[in-house]
Amino acid sequence: MRLKDKVAIITAAGSGSGRAGAVLFAREGAKVVMGDIDPKGGQETVKMVKEAGGEAVFVPVDCGKVADMRRLIDTTIQTYKRLNILWNHAGIPGPGTLETTEEEAFDRAMAINVKGSFFASKFAVPHMKQSGGGAILFTSSVSGLRASPWSPSYSLAKGGLVTLTMSLAVYLAAHHIRVNCICPGSIDSPMIRVFVDRSGSLKGEALENAVRENAKKAPMNRMAKPEEIAHLALFLASDESSFITGAAVPIDGGKIAKV
Repeated sequence: MRLKDKVAIITAAGSGSGRAGAVLFAREGAKVVMGDIDPKGGQETVKMVKEAGGEAVFVPVDCGKVADMRRLIDTTIQTYKRLNILWNHAGIPGPGTLETTEEEAFDRAMAINVKGSFFASKFAVPHMKQSGGGAILFTSSVSGLRASPWSPSYSLAKGGLVTLTMSLAVYLAAHHIRVNCICPGSIDSPMIRVFVDRSGSLKGEALENAVRENAKKAPMNRMAKPEEIAHLALFLASDESSFITGAAVPIDGGKIAKV
């Protein structure tokens, strides 16, 4: 029960690592508020949490819209009267190469990957101060720490989250609000298949072979499981990491350590 009596928000909890985090956080004692653009996926996660004996509610949101982020925070306070943890996990691959990037796709990616997380944090901070402190997490990427060959706009967005993490960590330390950043490499999820095949031309086994070849770039020779990302988030959200703030933590099987 490492999050006993805590109230946690997780965005993009309708699938993947966000879903794994919602189930894990609830199992560790948190009341979980989940935001996602997919109502079906969100309700499925609520069902999984409740089947595991936890408590959760789902709020349909578009994480690229500031008004939706405000509503997510407001709903949490209306429901549970406090907020202790915010995991800004929502993100999309966005456009690919510089040559193929169009303004509309760029703006959408920045809205979801950066803008929504920034304003969710802004709206959450006053409530965390009232609770005596809290933990804010961002999901960045190893592409925010090293150059991405697939998408310069993705590296821009995720790199921005790394510097935002450090900025907020310094700004909020006096209020006992810790801010940290998770930087995954390849995760076994639908998103990695978009990165591996930007053109969308690979299908079936050809796509899976490309995904397996990409996984070999990590010294550990595999992708992360969603549950592994969730366990890092749990550690950073819990009191076990009480002296860690402003950190960008790679979880990539050693990929960025490899020369």
